[in-house]
This record gives sequence, structure tokens and C-alpha cells, in this order.
Amino acid sequence: MTVPPPSQHEADRDRRYEQLVELAPDGILVHDGEVILSANAAAVRLAGASREEQLVGQPVDMLLHPPHLKAVARQITNHTSSVELAPPVRDTLHRLDGGHVEVEVRAQVFVEGGRPSAHLVIRDITERLASEAVTREHAAQLQETQRLEAVSALAGGVAHEVNNMLQVIVGFGALLLDEREVTSESLANVREIIAAANHAAAITRQLLEFSRHAVHRPQSVDLSAMVRQLRPVIRQMTGEQRRLDVSAQESHFVWVDPGQLEQLVVNLIINARHATTHDDTIAIVAAEVEILRGALDNDGRSISPGRYGILSVRDTGSGMDTATRARIFEPFFTTKLIGGGTGLGLAAVAGIMAQNGGHITVKTALGEGSTFSLYFPLVAPSPLSDRGHTPGVNAPVSPPARLPAETTILVVDDEPAICKVTGRLLERAGYTVARAHSGSEALDLIERTGVPALILTDLGMPGMSGRELAQRIRAKWPAVPVVFMSGYAAGAAEYDAVDDPQHLLIEKPFDPAELLASVENVLKAVPLV
Repeated sequence: MTVPPPSQHEADRDRRYEQLVELAPDGILVHDGEVILSANAAAVRLAGASREEQLVGQPVDMLLHPPHLKAVARQITNHTSSVELAPPVRDTLHRLDGGHVEVEVRAQVFVEGGRPSAHLVIRDITERLASEAVTREHAAQLQETQRLEAVSALAGGVAHEVNNMLQVIVGFGALLLDEREVTSESLANVREIIAAANHAAAITRQLLEFSRHAVHRPQSVDLSAMVRQLRPVIRQMTGEQRRLDVSAQESHFVWVDPGQLEQLVVNLIINARHATTHDDTIAIVAAEVEILRGALDNDGRSISPGRYGILSVRDTGSGMDTATRARIFEPFFTTKLIGGGTGLGLAAVAGIMAQNGGHITVKTALGEGSTFSLYFPLVAPSPLSDRGHTPGVNAPVSPPARLPAETTILVVDDEPAICKVTGRLLERAGYTVARAHSGSEALDLIERTGVPALILTDLGMPGMSGRELAQRIRAKWPAVPVVFMSGYAAGAAEYDAVDDPQHLLIEKPFDPAELLASVENVLKAVPLV
């Protein structure tokens, strides 16, 4: 029987099909279960070939080795003509040049001219996989950020409540030290109690630094001068048997909270001390560097090109492996033995640097030591840089001057024990004290009894905050000075403690002498009412 020649319509249809296959963006291979019968242009490019003839006649498993090829081969052998679409399969295509391409393959058996064959549609998924990896990384970073934000909020809240109780302990302890009836043995016990409270306060300060709720008073600070000033402290911390190199000659002014800068140095030196033995070296350098091209800090944030003040602490100690390096700024993570550390030191460093707009980089390798570099924005020298900490907070301790007969201080705190102990400390110093446990109660008391010489109020109270109370006081009685107390400075940025002598913040737990000195300085600066 003679087979009739194909019609013109069929010929046109076949040409269109061939053109579609040839121009398809995905690679298409046709094979018979063993060898490649044809390949379109995209498949030729994916395979690293220059022409189709390099692939035709070659074993199909030269390029692909997925399990689905065996299933297709069985279908071909069994002369199956199923038109069911097989699901796509992830595979690696092995190119002729030895390279590899991640692909997605969809196989389809068909019968052409009575002979079973298979179409393999091959899609390059390299870019898709890269995009998915970036998406996963961003999701992981977001999850980590949310986790740290939750921990930060918890840390700040815990530190606030603990500082309130520590203030009660320190305050009543100071009152006991002044009692004449207390025996010398009991006095020694009280001093131990106060020392333990102060140690606990140091830990809560680390929590506040990590959570970025610490009091923040940035100013122009000479980085090198600060390091030179701290050298005796650093020498004591490192011990005489470790070699200490300090390089901090030229002035480099940076914008930072001076108290937090001291904390940064102390925390990094403690970290270096734990990582070293007696024969190792710890080097601290204050310098100025220029970033010519954008660099990345420890958090993956870009460090913009420009000049920076840099504080670098390098040690020749044990160094860190990759797993440890990835977790060093996590709160409560520590490699020290139980009792050897809280795991808050480097977390506090990260919090301080973020709060001061700086960057951290870390270079380390196991057995090769570590280098922590802190980058600060450079600023011009300022008169503030000669002033140190905010006046009043760290003022010299001296007994208050002779007081007028009616020098009344209104103490406002929602914690009754703090109201009680703070009032008693002020009464011991000769002041008359009134107490209120909320902002509204304080306003009512003033309306009934008159305006006090000074208001000492907690900054963060439920209902009416200390900030709101101060605003309402100043609206009616603008001459009345207000001193804030806070277990953490969540609202500290809302007031100006530098330029206005009538607004000052003291941090709980504060030393009684610090309280009295701050109050006296404010009263001296502002006429009594």
C-alpha cells in the first residue's frame, strides 16, 4: 500500500511545530530511552555545546541522571502512549565543558511515526534558586530581628523592675549605715548587701545597653584621650602578665555617649582577657581611618565611604570558630564556664554601637586571636568634649549647703517603697519631703499644699508619665525644677538633660550621695520658690 505524501497543511503545521520547538526558551531534548534524537537551540546552549550535532546520538544520561528517566525508558520499552503530564523533577545538568546547571525537568512520552520517544523540557532554575535563597535569608534575618526585639523589650522591662528593687535595697542600706545603734558586725553585713546590689545593678546596666534603653547622652568625645584616661583601669583588668599595647596619641573626636564609650572599652577588654592566657597580647588602638569603598559591618549593614574614628581591640588568644563567631552578640550566649560570665558583654556592645550610630566588624579564626573594630562618626571638637558626663549626675559628693526652713521636695513614684526610702534619704539631709504615687496625685497635692522647691519624679509611671507631669507643672509653675528618676530611660530622648538645668535624669539604682549632690546642684542653679 502506498502512503500518500503529506498535504501542504500538514507540512506547514510541522514547520510551525519545529520553529516553536527551536525557539522555545526552555531546553527540549527528544530521546528514545537511550540516545538523544534531537535538541533545540536552548538545550544546545544549556549543554555547553555549539551545535545540535554534538548532542544527537549521545547517551541521554551523559547530561541527566534523574530517576524519572528510567520510568520514561520503561514506558518507551512498553510502547506506552500515555499523554499524562509527569510532574517536574529537580536535577543537575552536566555540561560538555564540565560545568553544572541546576535545572527542572519535565518528561513526556509520545509516539511519533509509530516509534515511542520522550520529550524532556529542561528549564534553567539557577536564578530562581538564588532568589529563593535570598528570600529564605531575608526571612531568617527578619525572624532573628523579631526575636531580638522581643528579647530586648523583655530585657528592658526586667531591668526596670529589678532596678526599682535595687534602689530600695541600696537606699535602706545607706540609711542603716548611718544608724548609730547598728553594731560593727551588722554594718559589715549591710556593706555586703549594698555591694551585692551594686553588682546586680552592673548586670542590669548590661541588659539596658543591649536593649538600647540605657540613658543616652551623646557628645563630642576625644576617642584617644578617653583611651589614655582608661589605661590604668585597662592595665588592672588585663593583669601584669599579659602584654598590653595601647596606641592612642592623636585626637580623634567622635559623637558618642562618654559613659557608654567607657563601657565599650571595658566590655571588649574583659572579652579579650577571657580569650587570652598570661603570655598573650592585648592591643587597643584609637585611630582615624578612611573607608574608600562601601564595606559591611557585623550585621551586614553597609558602612558608607568616608572617614571614621576607630577603636580596635585585638588579642592573640584562642580565637573563635565559625559557629561561635555567629552567636557572640546574642544575649546570654557565653563560652565561659558557669559563673564565669553572663553572656551580656558583647550583646551590650552591639546595643551601644547601634544606639550611637556606629558599626562593628570582627576578624577571628580559631587559634589566631580576634580583632573587634568599632567605627564612630567623626565630628569637630566641641566645648562639650571637655565637660565629661552631664553635670550633676557625677558631681562631687559633698553635704548640702544650709537649707531654707521651707525647702520642700515632692517625691513622685508609683513604687511606694521607692517613695519611702528616697524621702527618708532627703529628710536625713534636712529637706522637707512630700510624697505622691502618681502624676495626678502630685498635681492634686500641689494645688492643696502649694508649690515645692523641687519635684523628683519617676520617668516611667502608668497613667501620667513623669515627662507629662513635668510639662503640666512647667505650664502652670515654670520656675519649678524637675529631676527625673528612671530604672531605664525608655523616654529619656524626650527631654533635654544637657542644656536645661531644671531637667536632670538620675539612673536607678543611684547612690544616696549622688541623689543629694544632684538635688543640691539643681536647687543652686534655680531660685527656690
